[in-house]
Amino acid sequence: MFEPTFCSGLADLASRYRSFIVDQWGVLHDGARPYAAALDCLAELRRSGKRIVLLSNSGKRTGVNRARLAEIGIEPSLYDAVVTSGEATWQALAARTEPFFAALGRRCLLWSRYGDRSVVDGLPLEVVERVEDADFLLLGGVEDDARLEDFAAALEAAAARRLPMVCANPDVVAVLPDGRFGMGPGAVAHHYEQLGGAVGYVGKPHRPIYQSALEALGNPPHEEVLAIGDSIAHDIAGGAAMELDTALIMGGIHSRVFDVERGAAANRAALEELAREYGVLPRWVLPRFRWAAY
Repeated sequence: MFEPTFCSGLADLASRYRSFIVDQWGVLHDGARPYAAALDCLAELRRSGKRIVLLSNSGKRTGVNRARLAEIGIEPSLYDAVVTSGEATWQALAARTEPFFAALGRRCLLWSRYGDRSVVDGLPLEVVERVEDADFLLLGGVEDDARLEDFAAALEAAAARRLPMVCANPDVVAVLPDGRFGMGPGAVAHHYEQLGGAVGYVGKPHRPIYQSALEALGNPPHEEVLAIGDSIAHDIAGGAAMELDTALIMGGIHSRVFDVERGAAANRAALEELAREYGVLPRWVLPRFRWAAY
């Protein structure tokens, strides 16, 4: 296995790649505002002629996600395309070509963040309020302060009825705007699996979402693409499974185990522990999504 290289910023390695798949939450922004150096880093990549796809496990559709990015200051000129798990979920529910989706009924119990319904808008689905009336569960997101206990009774009732669940955001942990760590929808889905429920996941680290991202880049050779993210379990494992080079951002969901502003000597042991836990290593390690150290 290769030895990961610690770098101070993207300037150290950007010349090796022509295209970049970049995670959003925890890398570019905290859900409310961009990180200090993220906009400059995107701008430098664009000035260098690089192609950029933003790949998110957001349960919202692409249009909603692009609008939100612009609202917080990440303009469309800074990237080529956005690919979200919410959009991929909407497409799968519309097409019904995959066996898991083809077998779903038409009545769904929807859980989403801030009441977002973009994942079902325009689909021939009936959104119901009770497990007893549902054919399947659709998990698009959870609120910032959500706890597993909030879903326990509904999940147990759904498992008793053997209802399938579609999880449009596999993230287990979310970085909140105030720096705290919240529960991601993936934690709810994993608990449902423990109850015996069947879950269809859409998003990182699963292969189809990366295929969509590569298509948005024009299907370049894999050796020309770098996948960047803050989650070993999702961004790094997913990119590696697609035989892409990967870069881990220490300042995201793993910031509690890293000394973010120090290099290899201070962080090698933490990286090795994560590698043992998840069975994968990044090719590169950076403190934050930034062009260079200041």
